[in-house]
Amino acid sequence: MKVGRRFFALRLNYRKRRSHGHRPVVYTAALIVLVSILALAGCGDISLGALLEKQVPGELGIIPQTATISPGSTIEISGTGGFPQYTFSATYGSIAEIDGVTYYTATAASDEITVVDALSNAATAVIQVESPTNPFSFPEAMTIAVGESTGYVQAAEGTPPYTFELVGDGSLLPHPITPDSRVKYVAPADVPTVLPILVHATDNTGQVSTLEITVVAASGS
Repeated sequence: MKVGRRFFALRLNYRKRRSHGHRPVVYTAALIVLVSILALAGCGDISLGALLEKQVPGELGIIPQTATISPGSTIEISGTGGFPQYTFSATYGSIAEIDGVTYYTATAASDEITVVDALSNAATAVIQVESPTNPFSFPEAMTIAVGESTGYVQAAEGTPPYTFELVGDGSLLPHPITPDSRVKYVAPADVPTVLPILVHATDNTGQVSTLEITVVAASGS
């Protein structure tokens, strides 16, 4: 009977040791399952190695964190820290991705860019937009009502001919007799009244003067 009890005790102890020896395999399998779940949730850049080594990503941010640029300018932006993939948005300006590089283009208003990572964390950057300056004669600022026009405005004192570009909603109409020096902006009935409209006049030497148009609600509306 004593020999039988000792044999039973040794066998039970062997089973305990054997089961304990498999625990790291169980933990590793659990981590693999966790990584698979994160990958299915869109967090594929979180590696098993990072989890095993307990790596913590840096604070989410945007490069550049602040910038001062001129109206209509385009700069490259990128995310840092957090959990890629990154999604960018801007309050006023536009975001475009070309060949894997993300670009931001400014309007006439100072702006805020937001980046969101794969775990929905968010960070922001501030873009200051300089006030336009005119190297040659062109109206600097005008205010019109929704649905109205500026009338024909004149570019002068630069080197003609001039080309005109509109930044914002609406349409540009060249002067029927002097199309290379005068242009008229027409605001549509549904134009937003939040952002200023820009008309760039470029002379033959590449200098640019900018007319900033503020569109306000029509009287009585």
